[in-house]
Amino acid sequence: MLQYEYLEPLNLKISDMAEMLNVHRNTVSALVNNNRKLTADMAIKLAKAFDTTIEFWLNLQLNVDIWEAQSNARTQEELSRIKTVAEVMARRKSGRPDVA
Repeated sequence: MLQYEYLEPLNLKISDMAEMLNVHRNTVSALVNNNRKLTADMAIKLAKAFDTTIEFWLNLQLNVDIWEAQSNARTQEELSRIKTVAEVMARRKSGRPDVA
């Protein structure tokens, strides 16, 4: 997202962004290449540098995190074992014992 929405249109290099944010070039490179998650600290810096909100950047990271979790096979397998409140209440009402 940083690459296509900010770096390329503004003709910025990773080293330019690193200078803007006062961080090491490797930090920006990892972020741009999706090898590092966006922290609140970095969201604050990006918001100031690009005149956006902190929430804008944190919401982007949150959406990536949600997508990754929903796409994860292990997470899906764990979710298949979760019981809803309605299921638990119906089981109680029927007198059946709870099953872990």
